[in-house]
Amino acid sequence: MSEKYHNACKEAGSLGLSHSAAEKLAKLLLEWTSKNGDTPKEPRLKLRLTHEEIAQMIGTSRETVTRLFADMRKRQILQSKGSTLVIRNTAALRELANHN
Repeated sequence: MSEKYHNACKEAGSLGLSHSAAEKLAKLLLEWTSKNGDTPKEPRLKLRLTHEEIAQMIGTSRETVTRLFADMRKRQILQSKGSTLVIRNTAALRELANHN
């Protein structure tokens, strides 16, 4: 129980100190991929949350999350296949997480 609490606090602190919605979303996606344990070249995430729920987690609007996902797809950072998200360019996602 205390490990879950510690991880939740760490994640909340990381997201709360981020400067932009893009940075917060990138950090969240990277956090989710690191929880899977393995780090393949193109990690895959099964999105079980709606854009609205993700927006609430990072403190922004659903529209912003939808726009950010569209921008990341356009820049070929992400690719979506149904509810599965493929991270095509982990380095670019890390750059978003650290420089926005």
